[in-house]
Amino acid sequence: MLTIKYEIKSIHEKLDIIIQRDEENTLTKTKESQLLYDTCFIDDKLPIKSQENLQEFENELSIDKNYRHQLVKRLSSVGGKSIKIMVKRIMTLMFTPELLCKFSYNGRGNKKCSFDKLLVNKTIFESVKTIKKFAASDNSTNEIEQVIKYVLIQTPFKIKDKIVQ
Repeated sequence: MLTIKYEIKSIHEKLDIIIQRDEENTLTKTKESQLLYDTCFIDDKLPIKSQENLQEFENELSIDKNYRHQLVKRLSSVGGKSIKIMVKRIMTLMFTPELLCKFSYNGRGNKKCSFDKLLVNKTIFESVKTIKKFAASDNSTNEIEQVIKYVLIQTPFKIKDKIVQ
């Protein structure tokens, strides 16, 4: 009789473990599908084509911290062998050249808007710094800033080259 009680108790404990693992597995799958959904939702909004769209995007980033976190993950997945390549890929993914022509990094001169003050700028920095090999670099912040400045300066010339061809 005592052995039967022990066996029933043992079976009950094993069932509890199986149920717990199943719940954890279901939760993990739900998080993965949510991440995939969020990434697709982010990709639908990119590239940003106008200042109005950019303002909506900025509002979304300031209100929804989860959205910002998902964006950082998405942008960090772009990859690249160097900071320069990665930042250029991110800028190409996020913005149309026509929109970038309306910005300079500090916003001085030519009545251009300041890219430095945008949340998207901070998100680009975060995305690059989530990559371990770039975060370890002492001058990564300066290098990211220099590449963004370069992209903003060169964009009008790239548009002119496309028109000429």
